[in-house]
Amino acid sequence: MRRTGARIGAALAVSAMTAVGLGVAASPASAQPSGLTFYSSGFASEVAHVDAPTGECTPLPPTAAGHVGWSGFTNVVLYPGTDCTGYAVSTGTLRTYEAGRYASYRAF
Repeated sequence: MRRTGARIGAALAVSAMTAVGLGVAASPASAQPSGLTFYSSGFASEVAHVDAPTGECTPLPPTAAGHVGWSGFTNVVLYPGTDCTGYAVSTGTLRTYEAGRYASYRAF
């Protein structure tokens, strides 16, 4: 009789853990980071955030030293000129760089 009770208790515990796990896995996508985020050196703090790529030339914050394209981005192109001129550097969606090295970007 005790074995049966222990088995039922174990089955209930496993069911409860599975339900909790499925609830976490089914959390809304909005809870996940999205967009493009620029960070200061060492990813210490966020300096700018873009929700969706436009492909337009945009000034890069002077303290930006890295970026992460969380979603909706396939490439970030950095430029030394303030109007997206000069040698273009294609960086993908995750990159670090020296703050102040680039002055503008286009994100796709």
